[in-house]
Amino acid sequence: MVGSVPVTATPSRRQLLVGTALLPVAACTHRDAPVKVDPDDAIRAAAVERELSLIALYAGAASPAAVAVRADHQAHLAALTRGATASPAASPAPAPALTTAALVAAERAAATAHAAAALEASPELAGTLASLAASEASHPVALA
Repeated sequence: MVGSVPVTATPSRRQLLVGTALLPVAACTHRDAPVKVDPDDAIRAAAVERELSLIALYAGAASPAAVAVRADHQAHLAALTRGATASPAASPAPAPALTTAALVAAERAAATAHAAAALEASPELAGTLASLAASEASHPVALA
């Protein structure tokens, strides 16, 4: 016996009635819904990083073609961040002046990455990424 209540191996009728009376209350308690993660968030963030890196590569650009390509990348960044819930990361530090061959390689790598990401993205983001991939693929011609 504990206190004035006898300890029994089986619950009493009163304990069962109280337990079943509390069951609906316990079932109705508020539980936070699990946070849904949008898979596009990671894809969009990677694309934003690629565009920020490309913008940094063209930071010291002086030729009219390179300035125009840099403006394209700024437009790409704006398209990726339009309506986004989070603001883009800070711009990376400007890269030292690169050769045309290095810029062409960076453009081709970005085009490939955007195209691959479009295959994993939602239809809305996939369209944007496909457009960016096509634009990046055209930049080596503009730089030549």
